[in-house]
Formats: sequence, structure tokens, C-alpha cells
Amino acid sequence: MKKIIALVLSLSFVLALIGCNQKSGPGRPITAYIGDSVTTVDITHHISGKSAQWTAEGEDVAALRDWAAKLEYALFEFEEGQSPGDSDGGEVYDFVLTEGGYPGFSYVINGTEDCYLLIEGYWFSVKNPSEPPVMDPH
Repeated sequence: MKKIIALVLSLSFVLALIGCNQKSGPGRPITAYIGDSVTTVDITHHISGKSAQWTAEGEDVAALRDWAAKLEYALFEFEEGQSPGDSDGGEVYDFVLTEGGYPGFSYVINGTEDCYLLIEGYWFSVKNPSEPPVMDPH
């Protein structure tokens, strides 16, 4: 009987440890992150009903990496149908990373002081908004 109780307690302890080590959410920190291993970033810029696509490389990726690392932002929860993506107007940059383990992020500009990040399905209000250091290829 003591062996059964010891076994049950041991299994309970192991299961408790497994539960404590599991992360909620996407399983990694949610950040606007462009790692050092990323050499290209696919960019789509949406404004006034028009879209332009291009790929940033070299120094352009380094400038994007520096810009993203300096952004300060906090989780922001919108009511359904009220997110920046649901409103008319504004400007959106989609940054797609095919390297480095992160899928990328979107930067939404609704005004000079009204910017948001969309990262892995989570909205963030940007505290220090700035224009991304990119230029349309036109």
C-alpha cells in the first residue's frame, strides 16, 4: 500500500512539474523581432486601397531590425470589430520573415500618434510610433 501511495504521489509531482513548464499563448515571447539570421524581409505596403510588394535585403534589413528593436508597445485588447484593421483608412506594413523562426508582424498607422502592431494574432499599442525605414520600390 505504501508503494502505491508513493507511486501516485510521484506521478502527481511529475504531472505538476510538466504543467508548470508549459507556456500559455504562442509558446514564446511575442515581439516585433527580426533576428540576426534574417537576411530578407518581404514587405507589403497597403495605403489608400493600393498595395505594393518588395523584398528588403542587406542594409535595409539591418535598418528594419534596428527600428523594430526600438519600438515600445503594450498589449491592447480591442472589442470585436473595433481593431485598426477593421476601420477604413490608415496605412499598413506587413513584414514577412521566412527565416529566423518568427513569421513576421504588421505595423498599422492610423495617424502619427496612433500606431499598432499585430503580432501572431495579438494587438499592441505602440508607445513611440515612427515610420518604418522603408521606401516603396516605385
